[in-house]
Amino acid sequence: MRPGRTLGRRPRGVMTRGRVARKMAFTMLMPMRRVPRRFTPEPVSPDETGVTYIGHATALIQTAGMNVITDPIFASRILLLRRLVEPGIAFSRLPKIDLILLSHAHLDHCDIPTLRRFRKDTAIVCPRGVGDLPRRAGLRNVTEVDLGEEVRIGNLKITSIPVRHFGQRYFLDTHRGYTAFLVEGGSSSIFFGGDTAYDKRFKEIGRKHDIDIALIPIGAYRPDTFRGVHCNPPDAIQAFYELRAKWLVPIHWGTFVLSYEPVEEPIEWLEAIRDEQELEERVAILHHGEQQIF
Repeated sequence: MRPGRTLGRRPRGVMTRGRVARKMAFTMLMPMRRVPRRFTPEPVSPDETGVTYIGHATALIQTAGMNVITDPIFASRILLLRRLVEPGIAFSRLPKIDLILLSHAHLDHCDIPTLRRFRKDTAIVCPRGVGDLPRRAGLRNVTEVDLGEEVRIGNLKITSIPVRHFGQRYFLDTHRGYTAFLVEGGSSSIFFGGDTAYDKRFKEIGRKHDIDIALIPIGAYRPDTFRGVHCNPPDAIQAFYELRAKWLVPIHWGTFVLSYEPVEEPIEWLEAIRDEQELEERVAILHHGEQQIF
């Protein structure tokens, strides 16, 4: 096997257990819950940054006069896996999107039917080995980056940041990369974690970069082997501290059943940690469709 071909392979021991598969299958029978209040996000001024939680790892970031969307998925299903909560913003209510960030190729983060709905000239930044997927969706302005590489898109500088996950989409495409992103150029610098387990490299990242807002995943951590590629809430808090961020915005919860913990457990657990550690002014818990302006 050529060097680098195992880049995106699933870590050994991180497997979908039978009980998780049964729970995922059960979601096919569950109705999709409506979001009680779905509004067009409020505009933000040049000295502000807005973040809206749409669902799973999809968030709208409004900064530096640009609208950025992360790992967009607006589909009601991933294959046979049913969405539990409708997107916090209807696709038709999105502002004009200037940039799409794709963290990796997994079906719940890189959704081809959703990508087909964006303008064909929308800029996309993704890891090396992932660009063929948005191109398959008809998108033309695709930039693939290596870890540590920086690119400029409009008013923003986008830096690829290493995380602990994997990029394999199916069985043999282990060449695909995976990444987090640092978005700089507006009033706040934003770390988008995509999908990651806790990683000791977060300390180095926090020393190297000034981070204001950290979007960190908190769900899909049971059985415990899943923590090889996903954070639980205490892991996310530790990552938040080591990144030296001013604000934590939790993502990757409450939208799809991908693991065995109860659907609402991640956010309830994080709320308990927030209250215990008196982090009310630093942990911004946004439910589907909620926006916070920083």
